[in-house]
Amino acid sequence: MENGLTIKKKLITFIFACAMVLSLIPTINVQAATTDFNIISDTDVTAQEAKKWAKSKGATDTFISLADLYWKYSEDCGGVNPGIAYVQAAKETGYGKFGGVIDATYHNPCGLKTAAGGDNYDPNAHQKFNSWDEGVQAHMDHLALYAGANGYPKSNSYDPRHFRTIKGRATTVRSLSGNWAPSTTYGDEIVSSYVSLLDSANVNYEEDDNNSNSSNSNENTSNKDSSSEDYKSDGDPNPGTPESKPKALNVTDVVKETKSTVQDENKDTKPTITSTKGWKKENDSWYFYNSDNTKVKGWIKPEDNNWYYLKDDGKMTTGWFQVNGTWYYFNESGVMAKGWLKLSDNWYYLNNTGAMLTGIQNGGSGLYYLKDSGEMYDKSGWNKIKDKWYYVESSGRLKTGWLKDNSLWYYLQGDGTMVTGLKKIDGQTYLLNDSGSMEAGWNKINNNWYYFNNSGSLSTGWIIDNGQNYYLYNTGAMATGWINLNGTWYYLKSSGAMQTGWIKVGTDWYYLDPGTGRMLTNTTVEGYALGSNGKMKDKSNQNSNNDKSSNNSSSTSNNSTSTKKETATTKTNNASTSKKTIVVDAGHAYGTDTGVVTNINGVKYDETELDIQLAGKLKSELEKRGFNVIMTRNVGETPSYGSLYASLAHRVEVANDADADFFISIHHNAVDGIPDASGVETYYSTNSKDSSYGGGLDNTRMQQSMKMAKAINNSIINKIGARDRGAKSDASAAVKTLFVLRNTNMPAVLVETGFLSNQAEAKRCADPSSQQLVAEAIADAIAANY
Repeated sequence: MENGLTIKKKLITFIFACAMVLSLIPTINVQAATTDFNIISDTDVTAQEAKKWAKSKGATDTFISLADLYWKYSEDCGGVNPGIAYVQAAKETGYGKFGGVIDATYHNPCGLKTAAGGDNYDPNAHQKFNSWDEGVQAHMDHLALYAGANGYPKSNSYDPRHFRTIKGRATTVRSLSGNWAPSTTYGDEIVSSYVSLLDSANVNYEEDDNNSNSSNSNENTSNKDSSSEDYKSDGDPNPGTPESKPKALNVTDVVKETKSTVQDENKDTKPTITSTKGWKKENDSWYFYNSDNTKVKGWIKPEDNNWYYLKDDGKMTTGWFQVNGTWYYFNESGVMAKGWLKLSDNWYYLNNTGAMLTGIQNGGSGLYYLKDSGEMYDKSGWNKIKDKWYYVESSGRLKTGWLKDNSLWYYLQGDGTMVTGLKKIDGQTYLLNDSGSMEAGWNKINNNWYYFNNSGSLSTGWIIDNGQNYYLYNTGAMATGWINLNGTWYYLKSSGAMQTGWIKVGTDWYYLDPGTGRMLTNTTVEGYALGSNGKMKDKSNQNSNNDKSSNNSSSTSNNSTSTKKETATTKTNNASTSKKTIVVDAGHAYGTDTGVVTNINGVKYDETELDIQLAGKLKSELEKRGFNVIMTRNVGETPSYGSLYASLAHRVEVANDADADFFISIHHNAVDGIPDASGVETYYSTNSKDSSYGGGLDNTRMQQSMKMAKAINNSIINKIGARDRGAKSDASAAVKTLFVLRNTNMPAVLVETGFLSNQAEAKRCADPSSQQLVAEAIADAIAANY
């Protein structure tokens, strides 16, 4: 059984970044305007606005509160822009969720290592601070030193790596790339987050040509959505005409909560009647006499300040009584009742005038539905009342706000009714389907695609889904074709996925940076010079390089025309084949990632060996069925990856690099002290990816993984008659999150084919003929679904 491990994947990024830098250094001289910010600078964003921004990103409460510390210590820490430091902390900690080798107990908001340093994947190599107060100051001091702040290095900093040698090496945010982190896009990512913060706070800034800070300009050019109406090239690169940005969606606000129907007391609190005679009981009935000895009729409020009603004959009323079409209740002493009243196990609500209420009413502690008879409706759960859906709690109160029911989210607006359609809730746009449940993921509305994140709110800007980058206009609509953001050109395929590599437009070739998607200008790539307009200069070589579209990217005329939902489940894996690609992962390896080993009656059962035996048979069966199969380790190999993380990361990277259609990891189970434990169980992930793999949860991928887990588990059970332990998510209390399942880009499952701690099952798992049956069962399930 694979242990869950969440460690940042920086090694591959580092190798890739080095390769890119080495290939571009000789001739790169990009002149395009770029937005950048000085690390030591002021900001108009307040700590409260930063908290609001962080909350909108799903940050933890602890991380949200750190904004106060960043703004508190900005002046004392070299004048570092607290907004820049805060968004960098958001990136480094995953908005407080961490997910790397350290957690919140380190109070380390930026991943600072100890003075001695060490491996990125070694938790002992990272500094553990006594409090967030110390950690934030250390972070800002480290930034201040990088930026060359006056008075730095300090003699009393909490920063464990306060080395004079780094002073002044990165004065702007973009220059953090290659300094703070090896990634060539690290600074770009921080800039993007800071721009997002500025936009959230409605703070203006301007784009700058020379990487100087311009955060206090009078014109806001942040993430301006391009369209054919508003873009003018003015001689800048112009590879294509951007599409017209779709109009904003028709979104309606939800009804605000109904105010309490409890009314103020009558202003006149004095008795409405005084008498020297007063109350008299005659023939078991009460009457009220005036001083002149005449009987009072109608409403009276004597000196006791209670209301009574006297009938036409003067007799005092008790019980229910209707006056001018309104029902009132008078107790045995004749006093008019107010508020909640329980009679014969039924609840009624009478306002401060004594009138019995009906319909949807606010009884002071929330909404309630009162029948025409006045009785409170108390049937708990979902109820359809007068063609509208409500949710009644056990107390009889109508639920308002968000409700989670059977793993689905619903919203009940201020009048208690369930909403459907596009709704604005707390400033965010949500889509509730016809059944009222909240939608997440991709949805097509008015022939445009929109993405609703895991919290259900409409996304804008850049997002990553299933390993692909997409850009959503500020209307939420997915962009396609050429777009221009802050003077930088990008190309989005017809599926919305960001294009990278070479692209041909008409007769001209352009190159889009593999890491960022930016169209490059004034540089040389693979020996080809790109001009200031982004076009490849050496046109004579175009014919000899027409394979660029197949080796690196598709031309604009050959982009996929599949719909968004199709791209979520269908791919072409190789230019040379239309076969589906399945990655078969024989769980575990050698060294630090060995599987379980049991010894029963002198017979050794080694999971690492049994995993590859079954995986090899599964490979053969899948190839018989026409699949392209990639193994994470092959029969006869004995790899040792140095660490558990490296072993797990290897498996994920094999699958992701292959752009596979499906990933299956083969394992065998064991449990100490329970020799009778038996059966087959198959896991899928409902957890978000680690931040180092892009974060986020692809709902379509999750649903397909769940479907495949059930199909594979059922197929094995039907084939060999083993105990059915079911398809399970890694969110169950008994299972840690599974690294390979949550971080692969494609649907993925992990199957535990039997218990090596059970003598009978261990024999079955080691039997080649039984392994063959299991391999056939798994292959059958995959073939039926791919």
